[in-house]
Amino acid sequence: MKRRNRVIGAFIAASALFAAACSDDSSSSDTTSASTEAPGTTGATDSSEPMTTDSMPMTTDSMPMDDMWMVDTDLCVDPGAANAPIQGTINVASVMPLTGGAAAAAFEPVARGMQAYIDYANENGLLGDLQIELTIEDDQYNAELTPGAVAARLDDGADIFSGIIGSANNAAVRDTLNQNCIPQLNNLTGSPLWGDVANYPWTTGQLVPYTIESKVYAANIREQHPDGAKVALFNVNNEFGQVHVDAFNEIADEFGIEIVGQETIEATDQAPPTAQITNIAALAPDAIMAVPLGAQCIGFLTEVANAKAANPGWDPQVYITNTCASSLILGASGAAADGLYTSGNGIDVVNPANADIPEVAEYLAYMDSKGLSDIAATAAAGWTTGEITVAILKQAMESPEGLTRASIINAARNFDFHASLLLPGINYKLSGETDVYLAESLIVRQYDADTATFTDIGDVVTEFES
Repeated sequence: MKRRNRVIGAFIAASALFAAACSDDSSSSDTTSASTEAPGTTGATDSSEPMTTDSMPMTTDSMPMDDMWMVDTDLCVDPGAANAPIQGTINVASVMPLTGGAAAAAFEPVARGMQAYIDYANENGLLGDLQIELTIEDDQYNAELTPGAVAARLDDGADIFSGIIGSANNAAVRDTLNQNCIPQLNNLTGSPLWGDVANYPWTTGQLVPYTIESKVYAANIREQHPDGAKVALFNVNNEFGQVHVDAFNEIADEFGIEIVGQETIEATDQAPPTAQITNIAALAPDAIMAVPLGAQCIGFLTEVANAKAANPGWDPQVYITNTCASSLILGASGAAADGLYTSGNGIDVVNPANADIPEVAEYLAYMDSKGLSDIAATAAAGWTTGEITVAILKQAMESPEGLTRASIINAARNFDFHASLLLPGINYKLSGETDVYLAESLIVRQYDADTATFTDIGDVVTEFES
């Protein structure tokens, strides 16, 4: 691990609060990144093992010790603290937007979902006598506030952080946590930055990288247009949008795609992109691959619907980043969202077609017992983050070193686990510097605005797995 100076950068508010409910366009000391974090899980699927205390998949595939990636604690500010046993209670911390307008409205349920799983784990003794204490600080989705929130948790003895929401927010504390050898697990953002194991071994991401998402859409376009397709691109003009577009451009020729045009929108622009969509409609592409930001998702979908009405016979397939695929965004879009394509890797827990899946039924029953049924769709993302965190802790407890901060990050980077609300056939996996992203498989989904549910299209795309 290269040592880096602790520098906390500035956060630049790039959109209105409602836009923050989907993504940010924020700057930090070591990166500029924008993302939507912690989307709800969606999609119908078949059942797998029931999520009970006895059968819950809490163990991961083991590998010979000689083949395992191991962190070098000699590079820590305090190697002794990194290797000190954790006993009795483990203090898990996170930072999420709990107040501050639309961002809190969108993501506060994720915090409650994570807390629900931790409560579930404690009630059922999933870690034996070890109790998990979860504390979630509020940074209002403002990366300038994240370092202070993290400092407050460190002062109170946090052993690890998990599920921090926001690319800029995570980047703002990555140096500090790595220098002090505090595990920063399951960042709820799809930034490719979290794959830098050599420089930031104590930091891991949870969501599928945006680069892979774009490639999954290209693969689906090829399936639906085997003789080739004309595609127009629409993206927010920042790193978030550019990462998607660059990945799509890179693979377009291989997938028989002709890119006929590209329109952009500034991150701070909340006006409807009327001119941009008019230009796209004039090109009559077979499909549009779109990466709007926050409230721009609604404006984009509305303008596409208007352009279709103004151009009879033009009905392009619309692929939109899964950062827009939340009940908040698509519900506000109304009929304009009908038929769009997006992606995901989890079960749609509120789709009636999935009600009999044992994992879904138990999840919904537990959420109902806590009075949280109304947020079950969005809270599922937090539940999964909690479940992954507990699985990592269990693996670390069972290691020869026992539970330490070092054994926790070693467990996280030598990990193979099927979470209860994940689609069958997909595992969360990390393997040292060989496989650096926890999730790399997605399935394409089509949205039905009348039922507010998704239908899976084709099979899970696994070809981009490391």
